[in-house]
Amino acid sequence: MVLRKILYYAAIQTIRKNGIMCEYYAHLIRRGMKRIMALVAIARKLLRIIYAVVRDDSEYKADYGLLKRKVIKKAA
Repeated sequence: MVLRKILYYAAIQTIRKNGIMCEYYAHLIRRGMKRIMALVAIARKLLRIIYAVVRDDSEYKADYGLLKRKVIKKAA
């Protein structure tokens, strides 16, 4: 229960003031998702990011998705 609250409050902070998940949150809202459901989706995404960082023993890279897309475009 405590972890859920921590992730929820972290999700709120990441969407405030153009945080790292602000665009994704806006996208979910535009798709018609309720605000509370969008926050839970953000919290789940944060959990997956945290798990991947711990699993791979690496540092968090905010632009990882952009770097991955550039490599795919160069390979094609």
